[in-house]
Amino acid sequence: MQVPSGFTTGLLIESAAEGRIAVGFAKDGVLMGDFTLSPLDVANMAAALLAASKDGADKLPARDGETQDSGALVLPSSFSLGPGMMPGQEALILSFGQSHLAFSMPQATMQSLGESMVMLATRNRAQ
Repeated sequence: MQVPSGFTTGLLIESAAEGRIAVGFAKDGVLMGDFTLSPLDVANMAAALLAASKDGADKLPARDGETQDSGALVLPSSFSLGPGMMPGQEALILSFGQSHLAFSMPQATMQSLGESMVMLATRNRAQ
């Protein structure tokens, strides 16, 4: 892994051999270290980062008048449905190559999400 010209400090992420993902950290334009992850490692890391973000959200300072944007936009390879973490829950599973991330939610939330998706698809088809 090489630090791109003009890059100073931050995380570097790129595809690696055999379907793995390379992750490195650069400081002041110098690569401090790097390692590779399997697709399962990537999904677990993403889940841990999102869970920590959820857990720490109440510690963030309030921002007056700020609206929530859509966040980072990522196009998954595919999606599916599966069992949730607990009885009475279902999961929306997003796949990114061989990395899979499942979002568990109560059945009522899944139903509401599904209805919203159908309404959106129907509205776009009518135009």
